Amino acid sequence: MAEESGEKTEEPTGHKLNQAREKGQVPKSMEVSAAVVLLAAVSVLFALGPYGWQRMVRVMNHVFNQAANFEATTTSVLELSRTLFWEALVLILPVALVVLVASLAINIYQLGGFMVVSDTIVPKLDKLNFITGFGRFFKLKTLVECLKSIFKMTIIFLMGYLVIKDHLDDFVLMVDMDPVAIGVMVLKIALEIFVKTVLLLLVLAAMDYGYQRWQFNQDMKMTKQEVKDEYKQIEGDPIVKNRIRQAQREASKKRQLNDVPKADVVIANPTHFAVALQYDREKAPAPVVLAKGQDFMALRIKDIAKENKVPIVENKPLAQALYKAVEVGQTIPVEFYKAVAEVLSYIYKVKGRKV
Repeated sequence: MAEESGEKTEEPTGHKLNQAREKGQVPKSMEVSAAVVLLAAVSVLFALGPYGWQRMVRVMNHVFNQAANFEATTTSVLELSRTLFWEALVLILPVALVVLVASLAINIYQLGGFMVVSDTIVPKLDKLNFITGFGRFFKLKTLVECLKSIFKMTIIFLMGYLVIKDHLDDFVLMVDMDPVAIGVMVLKIALEIFVKTVLLLLVLAAMDYGYQRWQFNQDMKMTKQEVKDEYKQIEGDPIVKNRIRQAQREASKKRQLNDVPKADVVIANPTHFAVALQYDREKAPAPVVLAKGQDFMALRIKDIAKENKVPIVENKPLAQALYKAVEVGQTIPVEFYKAVAEVLSYIYKVKGRKV
């Protein structure tokens, strides 16, 4: 019934997964990317936080100390702007570089390696269609993503609320603090919110990654007919393959029959087997099977041998053994040397030829 209804019950094949990957279709979680990027940002902030804070305090002290004697000219404003820009760049650049590397690394990891997918680069006009785009908005997958985003934002908001609630007493104490101490406390609270949010996002990302892999596997599942069609496409249609093999067998038989006139002897039993042998010491160390056949093919070999005056020796055990043991174009095995040599000796004696 599943096959008749086209239900996707079969696990995706390796070929289909490879084709999907070439098109950029892989189990990818945006939550994992976001969590890893935030984790990288938190790590570099922890590492460079003290240095960045000291540098920022030094710059602010310099600005405030020069404020009383500052003359707002074009040159002085440009100089101050340039100084502030470079100081900000020194603080921001390490974080930006780490975030960029982390973003590239996690995306390459989820893709299973670096690749450029032309299908995703080339713009598709159907994606600009309002009607089809509006239809995609109501798909189950889109709805799930929307609910996930709402849930994530709710959790993040709740986390921030709980942290701030725990520090309400600290906010009251800020009234008696100097500006620097207030700044330090605010930064500590913000960093606590940031760290706890990242840890929470990592948990959500792990759950989402598992869901994305499951969903991808469900989307990639195949019907029984699709599996059969893919097998035919890769391995070839069995009917066509049988026809090719049959044609190859016919061509092989034709070549064998054409070689029968070159044989020195045909060893046969009365009706079932026939093996044509040629012995040329300059070409091979032992007799070579030029042709062999059973039933009708054996009769054809014998008929051609008679037409070309190739000797036929009736030896049922030897003919049957050679037919089963030796392929066309091969030399006979050592165990047949003596028996075949006796046959060839008899033939050469009759023809007056030396062995």
